[in-house]
Amino acid sequence: MARELLENDAELKCDPELHPEILGDVRRRADQIFDPLTEEITTADGARRAWRRPWAVAVVVLLVMALLFLGVTIWSAGFSSWSRAAVVTFSAGLAAVGSSVFVSWWSMIRRRNLTASRELRAALLPPLRALIRLIINELQDDKARWSGTLRTSQAPALVELNLQDTIPSRTYERLRAFIAEHESSATGLAGARGSGKTTLMRRLSSDNALDCHVALVSAPVQYAPVEFTRLIHGELARAGVRSSGASLVRSRMAMPAVRAILRTLVMAVAVLLLITLWIYDKNRPAPTPFDLGWAGFAAVVLGALIIGFVFSRGWTSFRMQTRAMASPQTTGELCLQQLDFLHWSTSVESNASAGLKISGSGFEGGRKLSHAEREVTHADSVQALRQFVEQLLVLGNKPVVICVDELDKLTDPADAVKAINGLKDLFHVAKAHFVLSVSTDAMHSFAARGVPMRDVFDSAFDTIISVAPLSLEESQTLISRRARDFSRVFVLFCHAWSGGHARDLIRTARSCVDLKRELGEDEEATISLLSRRVLRHDLREVVDATVEKLREEGTDLTKAMLESVLTFQESLEDESANLYDLVEATEFPSDTGMVAAEAQLATTLAPYARIAGLCERLFSVACPPTAWQTEAMRKAVITLAEARSSLGRHPREIERKLKRAAEECSIALRS
Repeated sequence: MARELLENDAELKCDPELHPEILGDVRRRADQIFDPLTEEITTADGARRAWRRPWAVAVVVLLVMALLFLGVTIWSAGFSSWSRAAVVTFSAGLAAVGSSVFVSWWSMIRRRNLTASRELRAALLPPLRALIRLIINELQDDKARWSGTLRTSQAPALVELNLQDTIPSRTYERLRAFIAEHESSATGLAGARGSGKTTLMRRLSSDNALDCHVALVSAPVQYAPVEFTRLIHGELARAGVRSSGASLVRSRMAMPAVRAILRTLVMAVAVLLLITLWIYDKNRPAPTPFDLGWAGFAAVVLGALIIGFVFSRGWTSFRMQTRAMASPQTTGELCLQQLDFLHWSTSVESNASAGLKISGSGFEGGRKLSHAEREVTHADSVQALRQFVEQLLVLGNKPVVICVDELDKLTDPADAVKAINGLKDLFHVAKAHFVLSVSTDAMHSFAARGVPMRDVFDSAFDTIISVAPLSLEESQTLISRRARDFSRVFVLFCHAWSGGHARDLIRTARSCVDLKRELGEDEEATISLLSRRVLRHDLREVVDATVEKLREEGTDLTKAMLESVLTFQESLEDESANLYDLVEATEFPSDTGMVAAEAQLATTLAPYARIAGLCERLFSVACPPTAWQTEAMRKAVITLAEARSSLGRHPREIERKLKRAAEECSIALRS
């Protein structure tokens, strides 16, 4: 697949002389691709093995058919011509039905093999493309790697983060180590929206070294305690089914109609065999020759099929009841039993009757007892989930990790508190770990509305892990896996302006590529030009949003804020003005700590604009490749990113980081 991509993919085409080296690196780093795709690989291997088995089954079926014809021919030699023809015809029909069932089964196996191969190929493509991009970027020389001109004109992978393209991060290693080192835990995961909390949770499910049953649940918009607990219960059961092997699911769900037909035919043949043995019982008088004829023989066959169908349905019902009542022996059986428990309600009825008749008269009596399942309460659902977790631990001897994501998605903030308190009963079950995430933005919003979300988080969990911004090296790796020929100078700019925030990092990189395509023929995609346009575009969006927010308020304070913001909005129209000097000359609304929540955006405009001015000042100077690689430039970029990620914190902390960033930028420009 890697060779095919290098030869045919327009984005990944490169010098053919580099192909052997690239393919060698792909083989050496294959584990980076295979580790997150264990489930798809297992499914494809199982489908491939099943595809090889039908050929042996075909030989057995042909042998059985030959023996059937031979046995019927010999056995019916003493019958009349009509009876013998009927028996042979029935045997031929039975063989034809068996052949059709086998062909249907063979077609199903073939389709499943093709589907599994396509799914595996589709899952392999994104991480394989990312790895090839990374290797190509690593093979560049320093002049191209640190060029001040952007050569990337297409980058289809510069979109939202996904599971197939995750990179190692400090936060994930901390979360993983905390789970691995403790018998049980309750962990809160806090971070800004788009910082990668969901990606961290998904990585847990694909981490083979962790060896856990991982269930990832997204909080519903409307909170219902019973339904939320059942949602977690069902997702954990499905995760257990997936980890126990795909063959268990296929054996239960593949071709139920074919299996029902086979059961019916087997039962019908058994009924006919019993009738034949009864007729030719050696202890009975020898039967006289008989000729059923076509109508009689058809009636016997139809009756046998009806009886076989009834027996087949009875057998299916008996197996379902037995499976529901029997104690599971494996984690797969337990999870399937739990899914049945969650999806179906039960009703039990008992009937008893008695009667006595003598000469046409007498008496009868009867009694009926019905049991219907009562409505499940929240306490019942929590207890059922707790018992399931304990049984899963006993059978599987593997830790259980339950991840609940996007608690801030709940429409009522009080529901988020109820959801956390409702799950407290499940915390600290041996070898059971809970990871719940909520954005810090939501925490601040909840606090402004009088909801003590932070207090609930602090009291409910063993530890709260904040999702740290990406480091400069992590940002470099992420963009190198998403875009080819993306200069590291532009990575420095994207990291500084995004603050290491994963979503903003990708958006900034994508903005650079989009603006490059919009340049005229006489314009060169330099770092000075593109950084200037990206910064002013983003700054205008924030200023416009601030103006609209302040217009909604009618207080004297917001009117004064609006005037200063409108003045800055007008000054941004001058493209020739230096952004750093423009920001320094503007009087922005101050953060006194007494403004309403609706005016908070205006108070954070000043530090946001100052960071934009510092970024333009740092990246507007044309530098040789060696100048971008200095330690002073690295420190300036890192301090700018720290200042950018500190927005929303205390004003004194923001001011301190801005002052340090300005000092480091001055040092970098002088050197």
